[in-house]
Amino acid sequence: MRRIVYILFILLAIGCIAKPDYVGGYRPRLVVDGSIETGSGAVVALSQTIPFEDHYSEEDFRDMVIRWAKVTVECGDRHEVLVGRSNEDYPTRFIYTGSEIIGRAGECYTLVVEYSGHIWRATTTIPEAVVLEDVRREIFSDTLCTITATLPPCATPCAVDCALGGSSYFAPTLLGVYDADDAPRRVTINRPMDNLYRQDYDVHFSLRDTVALKLRTMGQFAYEYWNLWQNNVINSLNPVFPAVDNLPTNISGGAVGIWAGYGSSVYVLRD
Repeated sequence: MRRIVYILFILLAIGCIAKPDYVGGYRPRLVVDGSIETGSGAVVALSQTIPFEDHYSEEDFRDMVIRWAKVTVECGDRHEVLVGRSNEDYPTRFIYTGSEIIGRAGECYTLVVEYSGHIWRATTTIPEAVVLEDVRREIFSDTLCTITATLPPCATPCAVDCALGGSSYFAPTLLGVYDADDAPRRVTINRPMDNLYRQDYDVHFSLRDTVALKLRTMGQFAYEYWNLWQNNVINSLNPVFPAVDNLPTNISGGAVGIWAGYGSSVYVLRD
């Protein structure tokens, strides 16, 4: 059940839930969380919004995830139909992946999703990647540490994601979205938030953690999207200033979510 509740949070945060139309019946909207990075194929998670209710069953949450769509990535005269597969590391537990069209800086990629008689499209470009520098663990206690790193000069906005224990899913770190800057910056990298156990959240990492850090450069739309997503997550912790802003979308056809190209580099710290 813990995994299912986390899926709901992702849909609420990423999906900018549409207001239910109680007169004509609620119409779900497609939610896209898709990316293509330098050196990798596309990864796309699809789900759909549901109306706010008092109670949900586990079956309701499973039904949010879309497993039977046709998902295509196009680049110039090339196109690839992505393969749907289970992946327990991802919040949706099911993703569409590609291996033939590989992300390269400067190239343009179009996502096409076909499902239930509808078609949605989005286009993105991958910026140049940069690399984290001087990554350090600094002891905080007998069991915990902080992680700091230097962001090099970067012509585009960027973000730091984190995967723990060999997971293939990189979760956004708290306060880990940064605007472009032509000077290096020393930053503290906070642990990703577990949205089921917010009261026990700690920004520190365990000394025993294997921590993989991914630095993603991104375009202006992706920066605005993830910066607002970050603000909503932080504001949702405060009942006085709740998260009320809908996220932008670059998906045509009435869907919500994001399709973005990232320049990416990964740095792994082991115990």
